[in-house]
Amino acid sequence: PVPQVQEVVVHVPRIVEQKRQIQKNVEQIVDVPVPVMQEEIVLVPKVFQEKRYRHIHVEEVIDIPVPQEQEELVHIPVIQHEERIVPNPVEVVVEMPKTQLV
Repeated sequence: PVPQVQEVVVHVPRIVEQKRQIQKNVEQIVDVPVPVMQEEIVLVPKVFQEKRYRHIHVEEVIDIPVPQEQEELVHIPVIQHEERIVPNPVEVVVEMPKTQLV
């Protein structure tokens, strides 16, 4: 005889770990400063209205004498070169043999 093998599918529950958050109420006492009303005398400056002066720009024209230039005809003499023959006496010493009478 042949042994018979039978398969059976069995569902096994799976265990999953979960983190749990636990909230706890904590009581804490904090000192908070409370504003206190206090009287204080304050001097407030007074505002005065004053007349405002307007500045007006004035254009002033001044005549300044400027030296004037005038044209003038001026005759400039022309220099002419002239050759001249000037007698220049020159003394020439000549040695001459003296003739003797015998």
